[in-house]
Order: sequence, then C-alpha cells, then structure tokens
Amino acid sequence: MTEEEGTVSGDLDVMLDDSGKGLVRYRGTERWYTIGNIEAEPPHTWECVADLVKAIKKVAGTRDVAGNAVVFEA
Repeated sequence: MTEEEGTVSGDLDVMLDDSGKGLVRYRGTERWYTIGNIEAEPPHTWECVADLVKAIKKVAGTRDVAGNAVVFEA
C-alpha cells in the first residue's frame, strides 16, 4: 500500500529514501511512491533494502481469513 496512491501491484522495484522509508515503483516508470499503511501512521523505516524485501516476501501471496489478498504495509 502506498501513501500517495493506495494499493500498488504488479512488477515493482523497491528502494529506501534517505530517511530509511520504503519506496516502490512500477518497473519501467520514473515515479517512486512511499510504502504506507492503512492506519495512516508514519511509515516504518528500514536499515537496508534487504530487510524491506524480506518483509515484503513474507506476506506476498498471503490471504486473510475472508480470502482477501494481504497487501504489504510499512
């Protein structure tokens, strides 16, 4: 989920900004979005991109009890 545009899915690139917040963009595009959360709390910060990728992969493809796809939140 991104702060600027809501849920993002598809082939994505991820990186960290200077403050450690996770950024995501669709591959082949120029605009980066901040990874946010449904509660609109300040986004989590990460020590390195590898930690962010690990957290994303942990929830990738999972579903909640109602069968809805779980989006990654920071």
